[in-house]
Amino acid sequence: MFPAAMTKFETIEIESQVVEHVRELARQRGGSLSEAIDAAVLATLARDGARDGARDATLGAEAGSVADKAGRRAAALETLEAFWALPHAGETLTDADLYDKDGLPR
Repeated sequence: MFPAAMTKFETIEIESQVVEHVRELARQRGGSLSEAIDAAVLATLARDGARDGARDATLGAEAGSVADKAGRRAAALETLEAFWALPHAGETLTDADLYDKDGLPR
Protein backbone atom coordinates (compact mmCIF):
# COMPACT_ATOMS: atom_id res chain seq x y z
CA MET A 1 0.00 0.00 0.00
CA PHE A 2 2.86 2.39 0.80
CA PRO A 3 6.01 3.05 -1.21
CA ALA A 4 9.25 1.50 0.03
CA ALA A 5 10.76 4.91 0.80
CA MET A 6 8.90 7.43 2.89
CA THR A 7 9.32 11.17 2.53
CA LYS A 8 8.88 13.64 5.35
CA PHE A 9 6.70 16.48 4.10
CA GLU A 10 6.04 18.39 7.29
CA THR A 11 5.88 17.89 11.02
CA ILE A 12 2.45 17.27 12.48
CA GLU A 13 1.83 17.64 16.20
CA ILE A 14 -0.67 15.12 17.54
CA GLU A 15 -2.23 15.01 20.99
CA SER A 16 -1.29 11.99 23.09
CA GLN A 17 -4.90 10.77 23.21
CA VAL A 18 -5.04 10.75 19.40
CA VAL A 19 -1.77 8.82 19.27
CA GLU A 20 -3.28 6.17 21.54
CA HIS A 21 -6.34 5.94 19.28
CA VAL A 22 -4.12 5.49 16.23
CA ARG A 23 -2.09 2.80 18.02
CA GLU A 24 -5.28 0.97 18.98
CA LEU A 25 -6.57 1.12 15.40
CA ALA A 26 -3.24 -0.17 14.09
CA ARG A 27 -3.28 -2.99 16.65
CA GLN A 28 -6.84 -3.99 15.70
CA ARG A 29 -6.02 -3.98 11.99
CA GLY A 30 -2.63 -5.63 12.42
CA GLY A 31 -0.87 -2.89 10.48
CA SER A 32 1.43 0.05 10.93
CA LEU A 33 0.57 3.45 12.35
CA SER A 34 0.78 4.94 8.85
CA GLU A 35 -1.65 2.35 7.50
CA ALA A 36 -4.07 3.04 10.37
CA ILE A 37 -3.98 6.78 9.73
CA ASP A 38 -4.33 6.28 5.97
CA ALA A 39 -7.32 3.95 6.39
CA ALA A 40 -9.04 6.33 8.82
CA VAL A 41 -8.50 9.33 6.55
CA LEU A 42 -9.72 7.42 3.49
CA ALA A 43 -12.79 6.20 5.38
CA THR A 44 -13.62 9.74 6.45
CA LEU A 45 -13.13 11.08 2.92
CA ALA A 46 -15.32 8.33 1.49
CA ARG A 47 -18.02 8.81 4.12
CA ASP A 48 -18.05 12.58 3.63
CA GLY A 49 -18.07 12.15 -0.14
CA ALA A 50 -20.95 9.67 0.03
CA ARG A 51 -22.86 12.02 2.32
CA ASP A 52 -22.48 14.79 -0.24
CA GLY A 53 -23.72 12.45 -2.95
CA ALA A 54 -20.42 12.25 -4.82
CA ARG A 55 -17.42 9.99 -4.36
CA ASP A 56 -13.95 11.36 -4.94
CA ALA A 57 -12.62 9.52 -8.00
CA THR A 58 -9.02 10.02 -6.90
CA LEU A 59 -9.38 7.50 -4.05
CA GLY A 60 -9.13 4.57 -6.45
CA ALA A 61 -10.38 1.01 -6.10
CA GLU A 62 -7.98 -0.09 -3.35
CA ALA A 63 -8.69 2.92 -1.18
CA GLY A 64 -12.40 2.50 -1.83
CA SER A 65 -12.44 -1.05 -0.47
CA VAL A 66 -10.59 0.02 2.68
CA ALA A 67 -12.88 3.01 3.06
CA ASP A 68 -16.00 0.88 2.48
CA LYS A 69 -14.99 -1.54 5.22
CA ALA A 70 -14.20 1.28 7.62
CA GLY A 71 -17.44 3.03 6.69
CA ARG A 72 -19.50 -0.10 7.36
CA ARG A 73 -17.73 -0.54 10.69
CA ALA A 74 -18.43 3.08 11.64
CA ALA A 75 -22.11 2.68 10.70
CA ALA A 76 -22.37 -0.50 12.77
CA LEU A 77 -20.78 1.22 15.76
CA GLU A 78 -23.21 4.14 15.43
CA THR A 79 -26.12 1.68 15.41
CA LEU A 80 -24.78 -0.13 18.47
CA GLU A 81 -24.24 3.12 20.35
CA ALA A 82 -27.82 4.16 19.58
CA PHE A 83 -29.06 0.78 20.80
CA TRP A 84 -26.98 0.94 23.98
CA ALA A 85 -28.35 4.43 24.68
CA LEU A 86 -31.94 3.16 24.77
CA PRO A 87 -33.54 2.96 28.22
CA HIS A 88 -33.61 -0.44 29.89
CA ALA A 89 -36.95 -1.56 31.30
CA GLY A 90 -37.03 -3.82 34.33
CA GLU A 91 -34.35 -5.98 35.81
CA THR A 92 -32.10 -8.34 33.90
CA LEU A 93 -33.40 -11.90 33.85
CA THR A 94 -31.11 -14.79 34.78
CA ASP A 95 -31.20 -18.44 33.73
CA ALA A 96 -33.02 -19.22 36.98
CA ASP A 97 -35.80 -16.83 35.92
CA LEU A 98 -36.12 -18.37 32.46
CA TYR A 99 -35.63 -22.12 33.09
CA ASP A 100 -36.83 -24.62 35.68
CA LYS A 101 -34.59 -27.04 37.63
CA ASP A 102 -34.60 -29.49 34.69
CA GLY A 103 -33.45 -26.83 32.23
CA LEU A 104 -36.81 -26.51 30.52
CA PRO A 105 -38.29 -23.10 29.72
CA ARG A 106 -40.77 -21.84 32.29
